[in-house]
Amino acid sequence: MRTTPPVPRPPAARGAGMIAEVLGLALATLLLGAVDASARSWSLDQVIAVVRERDPGVGAARASADADRARAAGHWAMLAPQVTASAGFTRTDDPAVLFSQKLWQGRFEAADFAIDRLNQPGPRSALQVGIAVDQPLWNGGRELAAPALGAHYRRAATTMERAQIADRLLDAVEAYVDVVRAGGAARSAGLALDAASAMRGAAVERFRAGQAPELDTLRALARHSEARVRLASARQGLAVAADRLSRLVQAPVEPESLVVADDPGAEPEAPAGGRGELAAAREGAAAARTESRLAALRLLPSLNSHLAVTQYRPYDTGRYRPRWLVALSADFPVFDGARRLNEWRAARARADAAQATAQQVERDLAIGLHAARIETSVARERREAARAGRAAAEETLRFATLRYRAGLLPLTDLLATDAEASASRASDTEASTEVTLAHYRLLHAMGELR
Repeated sequence: MRTTPPVPRPPAARGAGMIAEVLGLALATLLLGAVDASARSWSLDQVIAVVRERDPGVGAARASADADRARAAGHWAMLAPQVTASAGFTRTDDPAVLFSQKLWQGRFEAADFAIDRLNQPGPRSALQVGIAVDQPLWNGGRELAAPALGAHYRRAATTMERAQIADRLLDAVEAYVDVVRAGGAARSAGLALDAASAMRGAAVERFRAGQAPELDTLRALARHSEARVRLASARQGLAVAADRLSRLVQAPVEPESLVVADDPGAEPEAPAGGRGELAAAREGAAAARTESRLAALRLLPSLNSHLAVTQYRPYDTGRYRPRWLVALSADFPVFDGARRLNEWRAARARADAAQATAQQVERDLAIGLHAARIETSVARERREAARAGRAAAEETLRFATLRYRAGLLPLTDLLATDAEASASRASDTEASTEVTLAHYRLLHAMGELR
């Protein structure tokens, strides 16, 4: 017993169904945000520029670098004199304080040494203003090493900022390419659905004419359902990719307007600036070596100077009396529980670790650069092969469709040919976008993506 295939609907029913399908697709497009009235075209260069300017991750990298550069500038404080201005007002009847104030003010009289006035003085007010200068001379050599140490940390902050921004820009490139790739997959899935719809119609017609078995019709229906599922998945992937890119640029993105150039440009032969991560690691290792030497010098005595000029006077009468002080002090670490010695050992270990880290970063980045060069070369070859394969698959599908309609080719072969054409379209889209992505990954590996 043969099962009757689906009967085509009358024109009115087909028209109503078509309207419902169009409305459903429009609603789905609106919900997915693939098309927006305020959306505008975005080139890859525009996306990179917007991310460089507005991305919170880029802003965080810049703010963090500013903080690190400010800390690096603080090392100059080890070399510069410390100037402090002071002012004060006191009122008291404490005998010791009043006795000291009179000494400072130089206004003792014979009557002030009477026993009752010494023991029970009346409350008095006094003013003082002064300025003090502390000049570090030698504290483990940090004064002499301050300029070089600050420069290392400043350059490390700047190069790490460049590296972090490059990472964010590469994320933007990947997001852009994902949208283009998802758009190509959606278009390929749409073409596959159109082809499957045509095959389904042809199979039904041939079955009604007694030119094809029922099994071919069922296979065509299954192929049509599979194509619908693939199109829905492709649209979902496109919506997710477009939403990610929209959030990066903080504006609606129309996927259909995004394209990637066939030739993204020539790559530099050799890295000009190098990777920021490597430069930061090297500067960090140099700073760690300096810190290690300074930790060793802290075992030596420290020497500092102090100069103070202070003016004293009573609050209600008299004039200011200047007093000055010059001091030179030396401190020698006789015993501190081996704290400074262990700090030196820890600093040496940190310097060795920083040097090893810099070497590891250099090795890993060199491997990544070599891999990026190979990826770029292979991506270009793969694109050419994918384009040739797609052209051949499309031509094969055209001939197969004609032969099937003429009754010279079984449906099984036609379905297989259509599947090959769909795969070649997807491969072509993937290969075309991979060239652009490989190009920017190479720029990132060379430290040229800024």
